[in-house]
Parts: sequence; structure tokens; C-alpha cells
Amino acid sequence: MKRRWMRVVAVALLAGCTGTAEAQQPPADPQQPQAPPEQRANPLATRQHFRLAFLAGQWEEQITYANAKPGEGSFTGRWRARPALGLYLQITYEGAGPQGPYRAFGVLTYDREAQVYRMWWFDDAAGVGEYRGDFTDENTLTLEHSGVVEGRAFRERIRYTRVAANEVRTQVEQAWDSGAYQAYLEAVARRMRAPGGPGKPPRN
Repeated sequence: MKRRWMRVVAVALLAGCTGTAEAQQPPADPQQPQAPPEQRANPLATRQHFRLAFLAGQWEEQITYANAKPGEGSFTGRWRARPALGLYLQITYEGAGPQGPYRAFGVLTYDREAQVYRMWWFDDAAGVGEYRGDFTDENTLTLEHSGVVEGRAFRERIRYTRVAANEVRTQVEQAWDSGAYQAYLEAVARRMRAPGGPGKPPRN
């Protein structure tokens, strides 16, 4: 996908992670045009930030709910993950489910001090969630949230798995009170194509 924002992953979010993870970039040539701030390398970016590259881009997914009624079928969602400040992914989401349309946005990053991945998620149902986790294998990022919903203890676990360069699988499990995790949904997302060109994954 030959869109400018797709190249931001290597240049802005993840620059400095090849070679020495936190190496400073060489002085810029004053005769050369400078990249805008949102595309510049952040010297604080690490290899852990670099690993989030597989999520960057624009995606369309098919969602299957575990408690779907017979014949209900799947639902469609679209989301976009864009790099910000060379350290974060800003996520915007629009989709649908059994209860109707759903919109949300979030921020995902690696916390250098706590040495953990963190995500903050806000939705149109007044949901506010903070998730923490790590990669459980080379291709799967697992994040967990613990909180209270309408007076009840609630936990949620999300797994993002890179199936291929242009495909990501999301699995969500939920638990109420002291109960065990139960499957909530599974989604298969594919990178959306730009007009006139094939989908192109960011380099990572």
C-alpha cells in the first residue's frame, strides 16, 4: 500500500531500532528537506516499540461472537493504527455487533519504566480500560485488563496475533466476578488496499 502514512512506522515510530536500539540519528544535512515532526525518529524508541509495527496500518475485520445466535453470522469492523510521537500507536475503531454500532479509540505503547506494554481504550459506551501485557510468542501480543463494570468485578484478555504480513487475528476473552475466562469474540483483520495498489505491510 503506497501511502505515506504506512512508511511512518519505520521512520517515526520505530526508527532507531535497527542496529543499536536507542542510537541517535546522525546530524541532518541542512541542505536536505527535513521530515515533518510526526515522521521523525524518537531517540527513546526501543526494540519493544519496534515490535508493534505489525499492527500499524488500516484494517477491515470480520468478527464472530462466541454467543452469537444461530444464523446471526459475522460482523464487520474497521480500524486504523497510526504512529504518534515516535513511541505510540493511536487506534481508531468503528464496527458493529449484536447490540448495534460500536466506536472507540485507544493508545498503545511500550512503557520503558514498567517494562510492559500498555494500552488505554475508550469507547462510546463510556468504557474506559487500561491494559497491560507482553508478547507471549514471536507473533502474539497479549494484554489484560481488570476493573469494575456496573458494580461487578470484570476482567478482559486480548490477544493480537500476526498471522501474515497483511492479516491479524484478535481473540477476546472475558471473566466476571471470580469466574474463569470465557471466549467473547474472535476477529480476522486484513490490511485494506489503497486505490490502484495492493496492500503493503510496513517493514519491521
